[in-house]
Amino acid sequence: MVYCGKASQGCQNCRTRRIKCDKIQPQCTQCIRVGKSCPGYRDQLSLMFRDESTKVIQKAHAQWGISDLPDSADSPSSSSSSSSSSTSSTPSPKSVVSSRSYFSERPRFKLSTSPEHSRTRLPKEIYATKDDQAIQFYVEHYVVGHPDEPTAAHELRMVEWIHAPEFRDMMAAVGLASMSNLTGNKALVTMARQKYGLALQHTASSIANPQAMNLDISLRTVIMLAIYEVIRNKGRPTEAVRTHLMGATALLSNFLCIPNLPQDLMRGFLQLCLALLNPFYVGNLALPPAYSGWFDLCNRLAAPSDKPAVEILDIATRLLKLNAYLNNYALIDGRPKTSQIIRSALAIDAELDAWERQHSQGSVSSIWTVLEERCAPGFFPSDAVFEDSYHVYADHWVARGWNHQRWLRLLTCRLLIEFSDRYPLSCAQVFSPANMAAEQQNILATIRRVARDLLVSIPTHYRHPRLERQHRDYIDMTSGGAGMGVVGLPNLLFQIQVAGSAPGVPRHFTLFARNMLETIFADTGMLQARGLAETLVVVDGGVGGSGNNKNNNNEVKQERADTPPEGVLTSIESLPSSRKKAPIVVPQPQTQLAGGQQLLWYHERPEESYS
Repeated sequence: MVYCGKASQGCQNCRTRRIKCDKIQPQCTQCIRVGKSCPGYRDQLSLMFRDESTKVIQKAHAQWGISDLPDSADSPSSSSSSSSSSTSSTPSPKSVVSSRSYFSERPRFKLSTSPEHSRTRLPKEIYATKDDQAIQFYVEHYVVGHPDEPTAAHELRMVEWIHAPEFRDMMAAVGLASMSNLTGNKALVTMARQKYGLALQHTASSIANPQAMNLDISLRTVIMLAIYEVIRNKGRPTEAVRTHLMGATALLSNFLCIPNLPQDLMRGFLQLCLALLNPFYVGNLALPPAYSGWFDLCNRLAAPSDKPAVEILDIATRLLKLNAYLNNYALIDGRPKTSQIIRSALAIDAELDAWERQHSQGSVSSIWTVLEERCAPGFFPSDAVFEDSYHVYADHWVARGWNHQRWLRLLTCRLLIEFSDRYPLSCAQVFSPANMAAEQQNILATIRRVARDLLVSIPTHYRHPRLERQHRDYIDMTSGGAGMGVVGLPNLLFQIQVAGSAPGVPRHFTLFARNMLETIFADTGMLQARGLAETLVVVDGGVGGSGNNKNNNNEVKQERADTPPEGVLTSIESLPSSRKKAPIVVPQPQTQLAGGQQLLWYHERPEESYS
């Protein structure tokens, strides 16, 4: 292509006068000096999508020695060509969009034979900077197509937050980090960290001045700071993820005392409180002391229709407290304290079951009703929609609340299965020996049902690249309430992993979950998605897991991600060519024993009280 010079971000007045613009807010010095009203400056998004077709054509003709005058000697119809060129000199909107139709209306040209143009000049290359590429990557993979987000990039031109300096730095940081993960270019990591630091500085300055702070932009930036850590880290959520999410929650809590509190603001606060559950659970940590105050705010200020989410928070708080105890103190089979812990887990499971029965049919509030729709086999891509089924919710906020409940139910049931294996004497004190086997089968059946519901719900939260327009017309029946479309994706990663690794789930559950995580990595570059996919082991015999099932000294046959069974397509190979990224090589998972080693680890810790 022809290089037409670096695009100026100055105001229109300075560009018209061909003078340097200092771009001072709110008006530049040049406009103030001459007494004109400064029209403002061009942003990065408008520069990315500007139309310079005419300028490029004129520059190319000047370099290549092409005259714009038609050759009258070539054809007797040159006069008609000239007249048609004059009428097509101002192309219609359709011809601007389609360059092919625009150039087809241009007349033929003759080459100049002057000595200075005897050699054909090679055109200079025009290319986007790394920042431009990163922002474009962010827009295409973290905004466009996600729930409640625009379906095309040009729809973002009038959106305020995309032009904010701190959020532009954050978009560049996320895009550079994702591109680095997909291409292996380490230089992009350094650039991403620089942009990450700039975004932190901008955010700190904005929060230090609450009167001038834009709450929407600041919240979006802080949340994306947390997602940046998810992109860069492969293992468990880091301390930085928890810190950023707690910062966003604390920031929003300061605005909950305003009169006539908007429901969206309260829902956003509830959503942040729910998003905090996963990083603390996976980190085996108790919730911070400030969380109890945030829960009280939710309980007092939430609308009646949003109370079910508060109930999930209450149950989750007790489950996380139980999990933190189990990972810090020992349990000994047959002791009263062990039986008390098992009863506490059973009580949590009973509450989650009652919550599901109460709200699934909309008996309390109709907005929490869940509908499952099923299409004919083969209509949806098999690796994008689980068992040709999808859910319909009142909005995405309700859908995320349901997935938190399913995630908590799977974690609780997994604890109960582990208790029955490790502490049979204590379980015999809770269950009658005659009913113990039946209770275990009921728990396994619950795991399979809830894991299936979670996998079926995935298209509501994440748009698989293979889903086309006719597919999205069905899935988009759930709309509204998402806030930021990508904000629910980090929690969804762990929910998918739990559904695919739960004890007793069928083999194709694990395959679908693993392929979905690999697709999310290939699409967004989130390194944590790839790390979670590697933990899913497909075990021959119909049970999937990630080290939570006992080996029993039998040889476990593991299947590589690139050899799916017949009828199951790997998500990476089936991606459209336009969405394919760097090839993913999933290493052979290592067998993790959950028997003697973990039991010994439990017995080495002191026993303490749990209350």
